[in-house]
This record gives sequence, structure tokens and C-alpha cells, in this order.
Amino acid sequence: MKRRLTQPVSVGLLLGVTLAMWVSSGRANAADSALQIFEKRIVPILNSKRPSSCTQCHLSGVELKDYIFPEQDKTFAALVAGGMIDTKNPAKSKLLQFIERKPAKASLVTDKVRAEEAAAFKAWIEAAIKDPQLLKVKASADSIGPAVSDEVIRHARKDRVLESFIDNVWNESGRCAACHSPDRNQQQAKKFGDRVSWIKPRDPEGTLKHLVESGIVDVDAPEKSLLITKPTMQVQHGGGQKAVVGDRTYKQFKAFIDDYAAVVKGTYKDAKELPKKSEEVSFVSDLWFKVEGIPAKFDKQVLRAEIYARDGQSWSARPVAVGDRQVAGDRNLWQQHMSLLAPRGSKRATELQQQQRLNAGRYLVKIYIDQTGHLQKDPTGDFTASDLVGSVEFDGKWQPGYGSMTIVKFPNR
Repeated sequence: MKRRLTQPVSVGLLLGVTLAMWVSSGRANAADSALQIFEKRIVPILNSKRPSSCTQCHLSGVELKDYIFPEQDKTFAALVAGGMIDTKNPAKSKLLQFIERKPAKASLVTDKVRAEEAAAFKAWIEAAIKDPQLLKVKASADSIGPAVSDEVIRHARKDRVLESFIDNVWNESGRCAACHSPDRNQQQAKKFGDRVSWIKPRDPEGTLKHLVESGIVDVDAPEKSLLITKPTMQVQHGGGQKAVVGDRTYKQFKAFIDDYAAVVKGTYKDAKELPKKSEEVSFVSDLWFKVEGIPAKFDKQVLRAEIYARDGQSWSARPVAVGDRQVAGDRNLWQQHMSLLAPRGSKRATELQQQQRLNAGRYLVKIYIDQTGHLQKDPTGDFTASDLVGSVEFDGKWQPGYGSMTIVKFPNR
């Protein structure tokens, strides 16, 4: 005779046990799934020698592997604590937004890398946030992310570097174009080959790329870069001397090269190490200025002409144009095409980007001469009040071209 159960099993109890087993199994699967994705798709990014998509926007300072530890739980906890993973809305996680950013000119190769990275992190984050055990992990004291400050990261962005190149080199490259731009140097190219054509017309980004790839800008030895040693005749230059160590053009070119090298090498670690941005921008013009009757004793000394415009009843507080060059003592003159100046971000700066011109009118030139050679001894220095040799008021028509230059007489002291 079969025994009957004296107490029937509760249907609710059976359902509860089954549900608990399913949830427990789901937890394990979720944990295994997240770990599997991490090991197969995230760890390879950490160990890869291939640059990540970060390098398409940043020359240095940040890499995707900066956000990965070898351990999944440590990585996840740190990213959550750092606000890089949104556990409530994973698709809007800041880390995914960083990865998916791309410049206007993105390469197909980097686009593919970026898509792979975004897909890997998206899959891992979605799996990880479903694991209660991972959500409980507390972040360690080890920091995650770049080792440098946000200011340094922004400073190393390629668009910021390109802006600096335009300010310091490209806007001054007009003085080099006759020999180094392919739309103007056919004779030089026939004689010396295409290597002289380092300017890419209307393409500052392409010009910078060529300067670096061809070694004209030397990131390992910035002070030996041909971009500054040739025009200053520290290295033989077929075009003759175009700048002097310590003059304005030299300072601008060298400032860019030094900064570019430091960015590429990852030298900057803190905002206080970054160079200060100039408060003004300059544009080389085809407006020539000459000072005649200069005593021969000033031969080969660097002369700066600062031009001030009439501003109501007084002169402008800042020069509107400037030119640096050595005095030709054998001919008792100094002449140069002028660089036009404007405060950064001003309406005048925008106008000068379109047309490099000065209005006809009354002007004042202040003439400085480095009689002690202190600028060549210390290229980071500048002209001082003791270098001022005089000033001259004049009417300037400012017609473009060498044959229409504005001429003044050297002031009697």
C-alpha cells in the first residue's frame, strides 16, 4: 500500500525555488558574460601596441588604455566612481561618448578602430551593469585615466596644436613662399627638386604634417630644426638670411617647435608647465616699410620698427604693425614687409584673416636697435626701452608691393 503525502507541496514554494534558481543562474551567466567580454575584447586594448582612436584627436596625454586595469572588477569600479560609466543609462556613459568623438577629417582606418572600441566597451558595460556583484565592488585607491591634468590634455589636442601652428608659423610663411610654395617656386624646384616645396598652398594642416615627416621640424632636437636654422643661416640656406636669432619671426617659429616637441614627447604634466598664449595674432603682409639714412655703425644689428596708428588725439596703445630685420649698413637702410597685429579674438583680427591691409593715414614709427646683441644671447628676451633710438611721424598710404613701400628718414637724435 502506497503512502500518501500528508502535506501537499505548495505551488508557490515550487515557483519560488524555481525562480531563485533561475535568478541565481542568470547572475552567474551575467558575470561570466561580462568577464568573458572583458577578457576577449577589453584586455587586448590594454595590451595592444596599436594606437587607439584617441590619437586621432590627441598628440599625447590620453590613451584608451589609461582607462583599463588588468582586472575587470577594479576597472569597472573605478570607471563608475569616476563618472565614466552610467549604470542607469549605459548608452550615455561618458567613456562611450569620449570614444565616439571624432575630428572633421577622420581616416577610414581610425574610424574602424573607433567602431571596434565603442562596440567592445558598449557590450562590456551593458553586461557588467547586470551583475550585482560587480555593482558592489568599491573603487580602489589607484586612479584611472590620464596621468596628466585636463589642461594638458586639451593643450595636446591636434586642433589646438594646428591653431598654434597657424598663429606662429603659417601666418608668417608668406615671407618663405617665393622659394618654398609650389605655386610660386617653379625655378627653385627645377634647380633643387621638390624637396624645397615644403609649403602646401591653402593647407596649413598638410604643411605641418610635411614639415614633421620630412624632418624640417625635429622633435628630438627642436633647436636643430631646419625651419629655424636655415632662415637664420645657422645652416647654409640658398635663399639667404630671412630671420635673425632673437627676432620676432625666430621667436614665433621656435616657440611653436619647442611646444610641438614637448607635446609629442609627453613632457607636459601640469598646467603650470604650459606656455602662455599670446594676446595678439600677426599676419605677414605685402606692405613694405623702409628706413633710410641709418648710420653705418648699426650695420647687421637687428632693428625693429613698430607702427602705431592715430587713435583720436593720441596714438594707439598697441602697435598695429611690426617688422624685425638686420640693418644694411653698407646701404644705410633697413627694409622689410610688415607683420600686421591685432588683439586675439578681436574684430580686427578677423578682418586681417581676410585681407592684410592698413588704412591710409597718419602713423608713428618707433625704432628700436639691439646694439648690444642681447637678443641673440637670450632669444627669449625682447627689445627694451633702452633699445629705442627714436621715432618718426609720417603719412602712410600703405600700397602693397615692394615698389610701393612706405619710406621714412632715420630720426636725428
